[in-house]
Amino acid sequence: MGKAKTTASLFAVLSFFIVHCVHKTTEQVREPSSQSAEKNPPQLNSYRFEYCEQNRLYLEDDMEKMPSEYFEPHIHEGMDAIPVKCIQFAQRNFNGHYGVCAEQEDRPRISKVKPCLTRNYTMLAYNAYHDVMDCFNLNPRDFYLQIMIESGFHINAINKTGFDSGMSQFTANGIKKVTANNMVERTRRILLESSRPSCQRISSIVGSFNIDAFSVEKRCSMISLPKNPYRAMMFNYLHTLLDQIAIEELLSDIPEIQDALTDKIKRQFVYLAYNRGLTGLRNRVKGYIATRNYFSQTITENDLDLNKNLTAVKKVLNLEPEKKAILKKARVRNMSFAEYAVIHDATYVSDMSAAGDYVQRNLGNSCGDL
Repeated sequence: MGKAKTTASLFAVLSFFIVHCVHKTTEQVREPSSQSAEKNPPQLNSYRFEYCEQNRLYLEDDMEKMPSEYFEPHIHEGMDAIPVKCIQFAQRNFNGHYGVCAEQEDRPRISKVKPCLTRNYTMLAYNAYHDVMDCFNLNPRDFYLQIMIESGFHINAINKTGFDSGMSQFTANGIKKVTANNMVERTRRILLESSRPSCQRISSIVGSFNIDAFSVEKRCSMISLPKNPYRAMMFNYLHTLLDQIAIEELLSDIPEIQDALTDKIKRQFVYLAYNRGLTGLRNRVKGYIATRNYFSQTITENDLDLNKNLTAVKKVLNLEPEKKAILKKARVRNMSFAEYAVIHDATYVSDMSAAGDYVQRNLGNSCGDL
């Protein structure tokens, strides 16, 4: 019953959104993206494309088969597009593994060779990210740090086990979640009704999705071109929307935090649920509430705010794991939820905060925040 209600809620939200998009685009005529881009191209300051040896150009042949529209700068009306330099900064600073695929539904071959940051490669990642933000009325600043720590905006990022893959680092459970009840195809059909070019580009390229593709043996379905990175980013949006709906229901019966649940805190909870799952989020919230109730303390928004760089704390706990074991059992007065989360092995949002501080030091406030 609950699952059916969540799915119905998702498509009610999607349908409402698409109607809004259609009305918006009929009231205000959009110029073709290529003409608009010439008048207002994305910011390219402090930015250079790479020229590489052949071994790092292994995605170029697949990109050359895609329509040129997917590599041209797009103007995004009503949205503050982040500069291209933010995407390449994330790409340059990502140290991880990469999946190499011969066919679209193969098992990836895992490599340490980073794709060359050519103009086409960077602009494809940039456009996929912004098209999804534009189509679904999202702020690109809100998700930049998440994608930065997940994949560094690399189309074929993969963890060394081969489980988490693609620009949004989907797991098998994440893929199953967004493909349930024919959700992908139903969303594609909704997008086709929109007159927004960004929505049309998404629906035209993501393709149909075989439910068997959640297996590691077929994980290239979340990596290979031309379906990706548009498929990965659309799946990220669907997963986020489902979590938003579920979190509203999950937290509605926890009175201790209702006054502190601002939109900012709810968004941070969505980030944490993406990494730890809804059950993991609930368990940590419940555990934190128990600690604060022990001291008869009221929980405020500042207590729940996860936007805290706890890198130094994590280093201490990693070097001295016995301290973490003690803290897990202890009740500490005035502990923040961010500290409680790190002690209980949920470092995701504090990792985003640390990444945000690093970006701020190098690029200022131009990319994104929590």
